[in-house]
Amino acid sequence: MNLTLHIAQSLDRQMDKLIHSSRISEQAVYRFLQLLEDIRKYGVHGEKVLIKRTRNGEQRIKNCVKYDLGGGFRLVTVMIGDNLFVPFLGSHDETDQWLDRHKADDFVVDNAVYRSEQVVLADNEENDVLSEAEELDDTDTYERQLEAKLDETILLSIFQGLNRNRKDTVHEGVQS
Repeated sequence: MNLTLHIAQSLDRQMDKLIHSSRISEQAVYRFLQLLEDIRKYGVHGEKVLIKRTRNGEQRIKNCVKYDLGGGFRLVTVMIGDNLFVPFLGSHDETDQWLDRHKADDFVVDNAVYRSEQVVLADNEENDVLSEAEELDDTDTYERQLEAKLDETILLSIFQGLNRNRKDTVHEGVQS
């Protein structure tokens, strides 16, 4: 699977500003750089990348995903086909303002404000948890992955107390 990363040139200034602002913002920059490396290595659907996503989806921009970098800092990405745009890095409030100002933006491949790099991902289950043809939609990809990993046996073992009244359930010695 191929992926093209389009990283906003303005991120260099944003990172420089954050590195010199505080220890917390400096750590957010290092987490951002690690997240970029994880995307390069595992793709956007790799487990190491998915766990960094914010719990709340982003509806203002289609195919937009926010990542939590800790300390109240966020990274904004937009996936268009096999192109991942990385336009903004900032505090939670700055990210919210940026999203409001840029919700009508078009993310195009040949835009000069982005530097592009090709990323070739290995085609294996670990790197390609979801099918390549699947695009982000209104449902949360992370939630779908968790649902796929959980089967009824695991759920029954976790929620044994809720299951006591079901007469048709038998699970590893737990009978109702």
